[in-house]
Amino acid sequence: MEKLWSDEDRARMRTELGFQKWEAMGHFLSDGDYLGFNQSNYRDAIGEYEKAWLLLSTQWQQQTGGADILKGIADFALRSEDPSLASEILNGLLPRANQIADASLREACEKLADLVGQREHD
Repeated sequence: MEKLWSDEDRARMRTELGFQKWEAMGHFLSDGDYLGFNQSNYRDAIGEYEKAWLLLSTQWQQQTGGADILKGIADFALRSEDPSLASEILNGLLPRANQIADASLREACEKLADLVGQREHD
């Protein structure tokens, strides 16, 4: 498994969120992974990831952990191959993604935009 955060960032995030929110975030992400990867229930998987995002209340938290959460949301929308869901997710994702300087998050948004564009050409 890829190590997403440095040990220092992980410790700071855990401290800032507090034990209950830290644990809740882990559960939301784990539940989202299960729903998306095992059940192909992408809409509910995205919902779980959205709950994790809502726990990030400071700009530092969103900059540090938010990009990974938003990339997960984009990934599930792409896996759905549903241009309608992709459009819905992209509209909510872009404002948040624009606040986070992350090249792979921008790339994920571009892929979602491509999927949305497919619907317009069908």
